[in-house]
Amino acid sequence: MDTPSQRLAAQIVERLLREGLLSAEAARDLARLLAEGNLRAEDWQARLGPAQPKEDGR
Repeated sequence: MDTPSQRLAAQIVERLLREGLLSAEAARDLARLLAEGNLRAEDWQARLGPAQPKEDGR
């Protein structure tokens, strides 16, 4: 059975994938690390890269 942290991490990763902010390859271990609470800023940057502006320029 998944823990609440694992379920939340899965939802976050699914949303990032759906929004095109995360590749399927990067998502493989992101949910696990997120659920474990072991992500640092550098981990996010390595997987997501620089933030992309939205279509309206913000």
